[in-house]
Amino acid sequence: MPTLPTTIGLLVALGGPSALSAISPLIAGDSPSIGVQVLLQAIFCGLAVFILILVRRYERLPLGSIGLRRPDWTTLATAALLFFVGFVLMPFFTDPLVKMWGQEGADAGIAELALLPTWFRVVVGATGGVVEETLYRGYAVERLSTLTGRRWLGATLATLIFAAAHIPVWGFGFAVVADLPAGILLVLAYLWRRDLVANMLAHSAGLMVAMFTIVPPPA
Repeated sequence: MPTLPTTIGLLVALGGPSALSAISPLIAGDSPSIGVQVLLQAIFCGLAVFILILVRRYERLPLGSIGLRRPDWTTLATAALLFFVGFVLMPFFTDPLVKMWGQEGADAGIAELALLPTWFRVVVGATGGVVEETLYRGYAVERLSTLTGRRWLGATLATLIFAAAHIPVWGFGFAVVADLPAGILLVLAYLWRRDLVANMLAHSAGLMVAMFTIVPPPA
């Protein structure tokens, strides 16, 4: 049975982003001000901070238990390889699928991002990968693997929930044909190297590139 801190941690890691997406329209409305969006992004980042504090103070475990270790040259090499495979090669396969099954969701998500000022896009891209890797790869994969006794099962559950969390903004089709493959690649890289910083670097770099290559400039 999981301890109370781990139960809370899994609820935050797996349900926090989806809950935030669900309540954001209720709080901010259809056209939130930039101040409100900054606040919501700060809360999103706070989910990762909460997990780090929980691991150290309440679970009394090292940050290495969620894959956080001192970076070295292999961290940069792994991040570069993951970025190349995930954000350069993979789109050749996923983009046609998005056009067939996820274009409407992609257009809606991109339209929302297009309204953001350039500086805030940088913030969203830089922090997005760090937060999601902390929640879905580092914490969720490790704790679910421990609870189920099967690393593959923990990784599978975390990856499915990661993809599902993108449905409210990007739609079901896009989540299945784009976010799910990305999640599979990211979790495989994590299981291979168990280097959360490498995942963070590659994920955030990919998001930042997307912010200025896929999303049109703000009006």
